[in-house]
Amino acid sequence: MGRTARSKWIIRVFSALAVAAPWHARAESAAAEGVALNANADCSRGDLDITLSTADAQRESWLATNAAGATLAQGEQATAPAGLANFSGTFSGYQVGPFLPTQPASTLIGSYAYVGETPPSASNTAEFFVYYNCTTRKVLYSCSGPYGSCPQTAQAAAGLAMPSLPTLAPGTLTLTALIVAAAGGLTLARRRVNAAR
Repeated sequence: MGRTARSKWIIRVFSALAVAAPWHARAESAAAEGVALNANADCSRGDLDITLSTADAQRESWLATNAAGATLAQGEQATAPAGLANFSGTFSGYQVGPFLPTQPASTLIGSYAYVGETPPSASNTAEFFVYYNCTTRKVLYSCSGPYGSCPQTAQAAAGLAMPSLPTLAPGTLTLTALIVAAAGGLTLARRRVNAAR
């Protein structure tokens, strides 16, 4: 068999494999579309409302941690019991907990979940995360997206949670600018007087 014949044979084999591969691959995917803290979330559980689309998703996993690094709840199961294998919309009350033990007031908690495959990858798994104060239920940080785009623990989220800066009304902002300008003008006038002496 000559070089040309061998090359054609190799090309035919790889072409046949490329065409046949999709027939044998499972269509598994999950895409995250949003996340919110569920009404039941508090210092004893970190339930989430997750918005996603799945097609033959096989696994789901969840994790709750506090800012000190303790694991409060953790688990993994097949998606079928929860009805998330083939789902599109918002799944309210995705359970992350109960926490053992219940956390003290104002504990900062990270509630994490993924739906898709185990082991997860960005191509087939959606993840969701909310970092919140368990007493006030104030959300300090939230994230949803393909696997690998969100923090998974409260400690990892602590650096990402930025306090919001206070904003000023337009009138207050104008008044503040005038006061700063007047103070600057007064300082320049004093310098000129002192330089003239």
